[in-house]
Amino acid sequence: MLELTVEDVAGHKTRDDLWVIIHGKVYDVTKYIRDHPGGADVLLDVAGTDATAAYEDAGHSEDAEEIMQTYLVGTLKDATQFVRKAAVRVVQQTVQPVVESKPSSQIRKVAAAGSVAGLLSLVYYASSRRGSSHLPEALHHIQAHLPGLNRLLPSAMTDTRSPYGGFINGFAAAALLSAIIGGVAGMQLSKLTHIDSGFTRYPPRIKCKPSPKADPHSIPGFLNPKDYKTLPLVQKDLLAPNVYRFVFKLPAPTDVVGLPVGQHVAIKATVNGQSVSRSYTPTSNNLDRGYLELVIKCYPDGLLTGQYLANLQVGEKVHFRGPKGAMKYKRNLCKKIGMIAGGTGITPMYQLIRAICEDERDTTEISLVYANRSEGDILLREELEAFARRYPKQFTLYYMLDVAPEDWKYGTGYVTPEVMAARLPKPAADTKVFLCGPPGMINAAKKGLVSLGFEAPGAVGRMTDQIFCF
Repeated sequence: MLELTVEDVAGHKTRDDLWVIIHGKVYDVTKYIRDHPGGADVLLDVAGTDATAAYEDAGHSEDAEEIMQTYLVGTLKDATQFVRKAAVRVVQQTVQPVVESKPSSQIRKVAAAGSVAGLLSLVYYASSRRGSSHLPEALHHIQAHLPGLNRLLPSAMTDTRSPYGGFINGFAAAALLSAIIGGVAGMQLSKLTHIDSGFTRYPPRIKCKPSPKADPHSIPGFLNPKDYKTLPLVQKDLLAPNVYRFVFKLPAPTDVVGLPVGQHVAIKATVNGQSVSRSYTPTSNNLDRGYLELVIKCYPDGLLTGQYLANLQVGEKVHFRGPKGAMKYKRNLCKKIGMIAGGTGITPMYQLIRAICEDERDTTEISLVYANRSEGDILLREELEAFARRYPKQFTLYYMLDVAPEDWKYGTGYVTPEVMAARLPKPAADTKVFLCGPPGMINAAKKGLVSLGFEAPGAVGRMTDQIFCF
């Protein structure tokens, strides 16, 4: 492998000859300019320089690392290790409010019981001294406030005909009564401080609500996100010029691919001695058992598509890995979704349209603008129009062509902001727009949507973005 200097790389900084340095390695990305998700301008800004910092700031995925290996031309002489600047984190201390505790009603009752005990002692004392006839009335009054007293007091103390008298008898009775009430108070306090725990504090049976039905698109299946696995090609159909439908057979007829809605798979192959990897979104999903289906445009000059997939024969095996991608769609993610697709960029859109329309619990409204050069280039047309007929209130479809026939009832030309305003939902907190297609078209669509009031997305697509780019 070549060892290059910074000066060597600096001489390759044009659109037709573009090199960059990333983590001490030199890449010739001239042929990748048109396919770069961030657009050609992003690469031109760092042409001929060390682009490590920009690469890291953009937060590239594993896909990018695999793609880069295709364009590796050498290493940088005297390269230094890239060190990301540490982020400063500000920690704010919060003061917890002091909550003034109030005695519970039970504690107040216990305190009152103690006061009654002391009062009763005085009553007995006074009665024994003066032989008062008011003792029965005092007892009855106290018993009315302490209903459990009858069970605890000796019958002689509640009997008004009792022969007890005198100071000593009265004092002894009062002391006994005070002890009994103190015991009651102790039991109440014990209940307050006792912590119930263990299975005995729960009823013997607990009714459980039935768990909701599992989402079929979240079921794991054949794919593995870390390791490549092989599948044989069983069907290959030409849908349009250089566009093929590939059908691969899973190990068993009941197997599922294990691909969440919005995710894609990576295909790896060795072409001309080079290891090449690219990512594609299947048009099949977990409802399609026993097979994996892909619609791919094979560019004549493409290393993986033109030289490998275009020549792939039925029976040959292909290496797959996944699921991959930032898109993880969930039912009713938002109220309305607008879609702009170009060419084979329809595949992730079709996957989402299928999942939403086929799920009776998903009420999301979808508006698709699908752009192509000619009518013959429209992919999955029958399937898309079938969904539009079957779910007219949920899915609307509008085509745009560069060259249209005379009786064409849809749009012609570019997907302009005027077309977007007329055919897509308006900007709102519960609205998203998804984009997939050629980089030039996507960059223009981003600018048009931002001019209409949508929030500009970051360099790397995230589910929180109002404009999401596949």
